[in-house]
Formats: sequence, C-alpha cells, structure tokens
Amino acid sequence: MKVEYITSSLGTGTELHISSDEYKRISSESGWNEHPNLMFAIRSYVRENQCTNKIISRDLDEAYRHIKKVGTIALVTQTDGDVAWCEVYAITEGEIIPVITSKDGHELNINYSSKTLRQMKRSQKEREAN
Repeated sequence: MKVEYITSSLGTGTELHISSDEYKRISSESGWNEHPNLMFAIRSYVRENQCTNKIISRDLDEAYRHIKKVGTIALVTQTDGDVAWCEVYAITEGEIIPVITSKDGHELNINYSSKTLRQMKRSQKEREAN
C-alpha cells in the first residue's frame, strides 16, 4: 500500500494523498487484505492532526466516485482557531473537487457524485413503488 504526505496547498500542515489506482487496487478482492493498513494510515493522519471528525471507507468511496479516469483522493486538515477537522477532496483532470467539507468542523457538507445521486434517486423510486 502506498500513500503520500505532501505540504498542504489546500489546508494546514500536510495532506494525505491516495492515488485512484492504489485505492481501486486496495478496494478490489485481491488487494482487500491491505485495506486495514489504509484505514490505519487514515486514522493516524486524523489523530495526528487532532481532527474532530473521523474519515470512514464510505467517505473515500464517495471521493473515488468523483474521479474520472485517474486522480487522487486527498485528505486535508483545516482549522478555525481551536478546532481542527479533516476534509476530503478528489483531484482529477486538473480539477479539485470538494467532497467532504466544513466551515467550522462541526457540520460536514457532502458533495455527492452524479453516480451516487442517481443511485439515491433509484432507491427512492423503489421505496415509493413498494
């Protein structure tokens, strides 16, 4: 498993970057045994930066859904004085897409991908039909 720490251009301190190819490999059946290592790296990043929120697999999945062919999932630390929180971005085709963001670290905003929105609408129609 390979992740990169770089000096942050979107937040404070460092960012944790996961390439879309690496995330796809780890999320596949053949790479699933490395998934706990990825989640350990993410928990360590969040803990080290004293972030108030947690990042879970579903958050990474949503970021991955924003990536077109190749890209990067980026975890970024933001601060507002005394509070630090972790945001998630998808970087693809030269575009930085905010996926999970917050203005104050307490209320998180989720930017759902078009794929997720289609699934949500389909599920809602199925529930209404039943």
